Amino acid sequence: MCGRFTMPSAPAAVAASKPVLRGLHNATIKKNLTVAIALTAAVTVGWHFLVNKPKREAYAEFYKNYDAEKSFERMKNNGRFQSC
Repeated sequence: MCGRFTMPSAPAAVAASKPVLRGLHNATIKKNLTVAIALTAAVTVGWHFLVNKPKREAYAEFYKNYDAEKSFERMKNNGRFQSC
């Protein structure tokens, strides 16, 4: 008998453990909901500081120096209004 064909002492195939399927859908939903809420909060804060705040400051700056009568006279002199 040849020594090359000896059987190993451990089994050739180790049985894989069964996957945990009970409650998997609920666990996945909880994880996805947590990630979605975190991303939504981050985007909301970013939008506030990168879009809304500069727009609000630009409007405030514009209306701080805005003269409606002067603007009306300029448009009237340019012929924008037919009734005036």
